[in-house]
Amino acid sequence: MFDKIKKIAVVAFLTLVIWAWAYLALEEDFNQTATLTVSQTSLDLFVSLDIDTPVTLELKLKGSAAKVAESRSKLNARDTDPEKVRLDFYYDAVTEKKAQPGNHTLDLLAFLNNSTKIRNLGLTVESCKIGGREVATIGVTVEKLVEKWLTVKCFDETGSILEHENIDPAQVRMFVRQDNNFEAKVTLTEQQIKKAREYPINVAPYVDLAANIRKYADNRVKIKLPSAEVSLQDRPLQPTVGFIFSKNLQGKYSIELLNENELTETTQFRATEAAWAVYKDKTPYQLLIEVRDSDVADKEVSRQVVYNFPLEFVEKGQIRLNESPRRARFKLLAVPVESGPPAGP
Repeated sequence: MFDKIKKIAVVAFLTLVIWAWAYLALEEDFNQTATLTVSQTSLDLFVSLDIDTPVTLELKLKGSAAKVAESRSKLNARDTDPEKVRLDFYYDAVTEKKAQPGNHTLDLLAFLNNSTKIRNLGLTVESCKIGGREVATIGVTVEKLVEKWLTVKCFDETGSILEHENIDPAQVRMFVRQDNNFEAKVTLTEQQIKKAREYPINVAPYVDLAANIRKYADNRVKIKLPSAEVSLQDRPLQPTVGFIFSKNLQGKYSIELLNENELTETTQFRATEAAWAVYKDKTPYQLLIEVRDSDVADKEVSRQVVYNFPLEFVEKGQIRLNESPRRARFKLLAVPVESGPPAGP
């Protein structure tokens, strides 16, 4: 009798083991959204993908039934739950050993499957879609940044420049992209503006390297605003046009401005009376076009113009453009070389 019971118990145990093994061996898949963001960890590098980030990823995840059930529980947990898992992925070119300036390729599935989060969940990423389209690779561009001194400008939350009484220091040194004209910005909330009219406040300047990519300076600046707000008035003007021309090109090339009428159309500014008097009446060229040596190689150049505001009023927020900056279109024409006098007999 005992032997019979023993055999039944062994059979039942083995059956349970087989069932458990079969359950663990059974694989399931499910869909889950995630986000991918570029991590700008290196001060002198700017890393961008050929898609706007952060981007939403539509993942198809696969794993054993047990791992899938456990993962779903963690992914769907409340935000306050310490077991909550968020599939937020950060691409770091340095960690991925792709920090050399130039173009690279991100193998998306390999990147995701090698991530700590996916490995800890015991899952694999079978496929990834972006905007409903399956994506296997993403282009990566790495740019070397240069360190420059940038003048600090103060703005409110609407993007309007604020007149300041003092900014200390007036300039900060930051890493920015080579071919862009950057300015260090400080954006003050209404509460900060009220405080800054009473006493100096400490704020960290920043630069926007690209859309959704902002870098802050290591050091803060002290900002003091005037006790009373300065009133800016609308000021229309048909600006005069000048050129910032490399001496290497002078005498060798002439400039053909392709959209002069567009640039000299009435432009809207806002300024105080004093600032406007200097800009309108004492600035020979109110709008400047930068011409670079490298423009020689281009058939046609398009570049944002420089508004030649008097610096002392810009720093105090007493003059600004009240519309989108305009772009100049021009091309360089080689000046014919004059032949010398004929040689004598």
